[in-house]
Amino acid sequence: MIPEMDNPLKKPVQFLKGVGPKKAELFAKLGIRTVADILWHIPLRYEDRRQIKTISQLEIGRTVVVRGFVKTANAIPRRGRGMVFEVLFSDNTGVVSATWFHFSKKAMEKRFVLGSEWIVTGKAFFNKYRGSKSMVHPETESVTSDEELTQLGQVIPVYSLTEGLNQRAVRKVVKSALALLKEFPDFVPEPINRSFNLPSLTRCIKLIHAPPEDVSFAELNEFETPEQKKLIFNELFLLQAGIAIKRNKAKVDIPGSSMKVSGDLLDKIRTTLPFKLTDAQERCLSEIAKDMSQNSPMNRLLQGDVGSGKTAIAFSASLIAVRNKKQVAIMAPTEILARQHYKNITALLGKTQVCVKLLISGMKEKAETLSQVESGAAHIVIGTHAIIQEGVLFKSLGLAVIDEQHRFGVQQRADLFHKGDHPNVLIMTATPIPRTLSMTVYGDLDISTIDELPPGRIPIETRLYTKENRVSAIETIRSQVVKGNQAYIVYPLVEESENLDLQAATVMFAELQETEFKGMVLGLIHGRMKGAEKDEVIERFSKGEINILVSTTVIEVGVDQTNATVMMIEHAEMFGLSQLHQLRGRVGRGTEKSYCLLIANLKSGSPACDRLKIMEGTEDGFKIAEADLAHRGAGDFFGARQWGAPELKITNIFRDQDILKKAKKAAFLLVDQDPGLDNKANHELCSTINLKWRERFQLGEIG
Repeated sequence: MIPEMDNPLKKPVQFLKGVGPKKAELFAKLGIRTVADILWHIPLRYEDRRQIKTISQLEIGRTVVVRGFVKTANAIPRRGRGMVFEVLFSDNTGVVSATWFHFSKKAMEKRFVLGSEWIVTGKAFFNKYRGSKSMVHPETESVTSDEELTQLGQVIPVYSLTEGLNQRAVRKVVKSALALLKEFPDFVPEPINRSFNLPSLTRCIKLIHAPPEDVSFAELNEFETPEQKKLIFNELFLLQAGIAIKRNKAKVDIPGSSMKVSGDLLDKIRTTLPFKLTDAQERCLSEIAKDMSQNSPMNRLLQGDVGSGKTAIAFSASLIAVRNKKQVAIMAPTEILARQHYKNITALLGKTQVCVKLLISGMKEKAETLSQVESGAAHIVIGTHAIIQEGVLFKSLGLAVIDEQHRFGVQQRADLFHKGDHPNVLIMTATPIPRTLSMTVYGDLDISTIDELPPGRIPIETRLYTKENRVSAIETIRSQVVKGNQAYIVYPLVEESENLDLQAATVMFAELQETEFKGMVLGLIHGRMKGAEKDEVIERFSKGEINILVSTTVIEVGVDQTNATVMMIEHAEMFGLSQLHQLRGRVGRGTEKSYCLLIANLKSGSPACDRLKIMEGTEDGFKIAEADLAHRGAGDFFGARQWGAPELKITNIFRDQDILKKAKKAAFLLVDQDPGLDNKANHELCSTINLKWRERFQLGEIG
């Protein structure tokens, strides 16, 4: 490890040539504060400026580089939607238009002087209104200095930006940082680098920012060069080492913490259930029971599709804890789901002596409930975030269950864990996690999967409609209501927004009552309503007093109405596939055929419409999760902050599965051999983990 005082990599980016205090603030928005940070600012892609095209050679749909002179530069009206700025660039072979929707007229006119020469880089498309080739928001560089002319013969990196920074500014700062680079310390121990034949980290950093002339452009843009693969390995190795350390810490032996789990106890638990467990449920229950019988606390993820019966397994695990004189806390993300769990578990326990309590914000009997939790009189406590508030004290918390865990932040999950002395932890999710994602996010957990649905479930028929044929979906709802069934209609917004051209639940509730569903009873529920108001609506819907429930995604989890046979989702293009699958799971819970109707404000055959067609083709939550992850990326699948996943700057977990497997194997083996990273060869790794992952993984100081 290089001493800090001699380490130019720790120099603040502010003091690099061309930065200063104001620009340093802009770089900070990108997480860049030091020279090392700017060198780890991995390019998103590359542009090949070794070959400049003439305008006549522009290929539609391809990102290309042309060189031309400004022919015209004007702000022009945009069909009743404000102004756009358009510049016509020409060479001796033709003309291409470039359009900007966000601009300062004064700045653009000053920049694009008639006759000035520019390098223009962008994706070309055919503008049917102009009858010519066009680009939108292309990158432009003035041909005014030797520097730009030199770049014409290079492969140029393209970086992620923030408002106030352009590509040229970032490239200049990267160039200044590279000039300071002598050696980039590598936290991957040298024996591991040698075993995988990985190039030096310093060489890799230089190549990604300043590719040599003979580099393969195709390999570079596909992240297939040896240098890029080394950076991907480093990123995944660091992550997997952090996960391995966290897993080791979680597996610490605590004498006397094991629970007695006999076959007789499991048989008694099964008799409290009104149905026979599926083979998959039995397997998961056995895995959980085995964990709870160990001296090391359970740290397990239970995943299963919508309706697969996760609650029955959580209930069974809760009874194991209660029989061992331990308390159970079940934390749900919404009051609706918490009340649903409370209702179901209370009904299952019948006249037993097990005391189940509900704990949510604003409840009248809260003081009494808190007293029972502290004394141990409350055996199972079901609630929302209220469970982790400061005044909630458990006498002996033995099992913490977190439902729909991706809706909770990392700290909230940790807060529940700390309500007890190393309690068993069972995390549940109805959004199946693709294996590639589970290796990067949940590597510290053991995973149980309910991969079959209870017998007798009737498949839900899913239909995709464009806005033009929405009337057919309305007729389906009307016919189901006339038969005595119920329906949901879901909107993405509570109220209308000036910024989004979307229908809203509150507005459409009033409109639907007076138009398509006049004479039928409609109810409205959304997240801004008070708990008592939501409870009243859900109760009326449960009793069949409401025919159609108009809602936002607040009903995504927790509403269980067997008589509901239709789910219509407006603006389906605004939702992720996994969220649509969750919403679809609100129907199909009874004995009648059910329908999920997706209304998309898109043209049939568009890429977004094709994405939604996946919902028509399968009810398999795992296939849908894979497709959703591939489309949205790991960072958006659950929301990075919520599921606690570290940001992966260069890794694509689909593309880089082979590297992920190698990095995981190497990292886990190293941590197994040196759990505290005390060996001198591992000090750089230890230092980097303490810097990057210690708080994220709640590792404490290591080394």
